[in-house]
Amino acid sequence: MRWIRAAALICAAAAVLCVPAGRTAEPATGAAASSWNFRVFLNEDPIGFHNFTLTSQGDTRELKSVAHYQVKILFINAYHYDHQATETWHGDCLTHLDSSSDDDGKQYTVHALGDGHQISVDAPAAHYELDGCAMTFAYWNPVMLQQSHLINPETGEDVPVAIHPVGDEDIAVRGATVHARRYHLHSAKLEIDLWYSPEGEWLALESPSEKGRRLRYVLN
Repeated sequence: MRWIRAAALICAAAAVLCVPAGRTAEPATGAAASSWNFRVFLNEDPIGFHNFTLTSQGDTRELKSVAHYQVKILFINAYHYDHQATETWHGDCLTHLDSSSDDDGKQYTVHALGDGHQISVDAPAAHYELDGCAMTFAYWNPVMLQQSHLINPETGEDVPVAIHPVGDEDIAVRGATVHARRYHLHSAKLEIDLWYSPEGEWLALESPSEKGRRLRYVLN
């Protein structure tokens, strides 16, 4: 299912949030930790979840994410997707990535290591290096909206993107109407709409799929 494969990139790339939407604690180490859940829908049908835990200490942040999609047609499992990732950031720069994905039986592992000035990526298709401060599809960080290239944490690919503001809208978040700013992300394989609060917190995601269907992330 080509459209779900694109959706899987959304899932993998969405593996970083920083909305103060979940539980927040202060571990003994002094690191601030947040965790929250997204329900994933295809149109109005629930197909899975994406759970996140973000730990911050000073300029260092670590994000752990677990995702699972399962699409059924006439009670038959037509597609499944599982993804786990750990990302480490220094400021706005990715310094470490380990991910593993099962895209309906196709296995992917990605490893990346950098220092904020250069990053080395071991991807299924190739090994390569990027100069400068690299980012994944880090929807949690509004700095992402200024980028022209992002690393796909599922495949390890360096993806050219174009991101532009669309306008302001009122949307439903946890049963309440909130004011949000909408952005559109375009790449060769993806069209993604993103909503942020005026303060820059990520609120929602939606992407069109085949046959007019929509993949949606909804906060619990």
